[in-house]
Amino acid sequence: MKILIFIINCFIIGIQCVNAQHSNYVADLQELKTIIQKTKSYKAQIKGKKKKAYIKMYNNLLADTVTAVNSYQYFYNLAQLIFPVRDNHLEFYQTANYNIYRSKASIDSFVQTPSFSRHPAYALNIDSLKKALATKPATGVEGIYYYGKYYTVGVFSTVEKEYVGIILDSEINFWTKGQVALYLYEQKAGLYKAIYAHPYTKNFLYQAIEKYDYQSLVNSYFNISFYKGNYAKQLTDTNYINLPNGTPKFSMKNLDANIQYIAIRTFQTNAITSKLSQKFYDSIKGKLTAPNIILDLRDHEGGAKHETKKYWKMLKAYAKKGKIYVIINNGTLSQGEIFLLKLKKINNVTVLGQTTKGMLMYGSNYGETIKLPSQQFAVYPTDMKGPHKLLQFEDKGVKPDIHLQSDKDWLEQTIIFVKKK
Repeated sequence: MKILIFIINCFIIGIQCVNAQHSNYVADLQELKTIIQKTKSYKAQIKGKKKKAYIKMYNNLLADTVTAVNSYQYFYNLAQLIFPVRDNHLEFYQTANYNIYRSKASIDSFVQTPSFSRHPAYALNIDSLKKALATKPATGVEGIYYYGKYYTVGVFSTVEKEYVGIILDSEINFWTKGQVALYLYEQKAGLYKAIYAHPYTKNFLYQAIEKYDYQSLVNSYFNISFYKGNYAKQLTDTNYINLPNGTPKFSMKNLDANIQYIAIRTFQTNAITSKLSQKFYDSIKGKLTAPNIILDLRDHEGGAKHETKKYWKMLKAYAKKGKIYVIINNGTLSQGEIFLLKLKKINNVTVLGQTTKGMLMYGSNYGETIKLPSQQFAVYPTDMKGPHKLLQFEDKGVKPDIHLQSDKDWLEQTIIFVKKK
């Protein structure tokens, strides 16, 4: 009888836990919907039939009483409220427990817990999967990816236009074979919505735009991680696409008698950066004398429109007598992209590199992060909207006139191109 009572009590407790989790899920879903519907991007884009479809999707998600108790499905269901909105400044993520990773001892302890074993995983023959993925063409997203020397991920299709990436090999004990590192949801050819498990903390992160380019998932860079690179099919110690870590926000140098080089990495307007920007501008004003200028906008973090004006006037005046060659990459975003579009309208400007990120239509004045009722998830909504003409570049980005090779120094390639002209 005591055993029977114990079993009944466990069953009741289990039901109570599921009910509590579902109650949290409903509250989170309702709050996230309210937050998203207040954004300028939702109001501008989700109208008429799209709005009816959105409400229908919300009601279907609200009725999900089973899969929502699964940690990934819970996050994915919430993220679906953001999928239809093209707004790449908007962020959504599962909050992380950093205490787990504060030391080797705490990590070793964590990997023995049920929480670790509950991370989504696939029970597949890993060796067979490796052989199958090794034959995939480099032009497609399926295949084997490296996260530095720490682990490898096999990305393969599960259903049409959906992909999963699972651990194939790992040098670190908090990732084991079969565990899921990423999900990709194809929107258009080469363009995806992504959900990543953070490489270090394993909390889920929504990436509004992911692209497969230069045999890598270009937006799979993570803050507070143990590796500064992204998921790439080729393991290399040299990255020519991005500027080296520690590169100054502003710099200028004379490459030779005919070429001057300028790097501008930000239009941010905090007190320190604004002062640096003004000092840099004053130092180069009147000194653009070479017949060619290389303007490096790689990894440009964006900023305020008014901060661009002095540089715009300077470069526009210069273009009447000299040629400007602009280097861009996927890290060129926001106000950096808008500045680039203005430059492309004037004569004597050639753009080289990689397509920009496609994150320029919306933004946030106040930077308010809101936690959902369960405290397990956070959203960073937007409150700014640019001119409608910019929407065509949201997701897609701005393409270069000349694509540079990923296995050679980008500045050297640009110099060679300039000298041929």
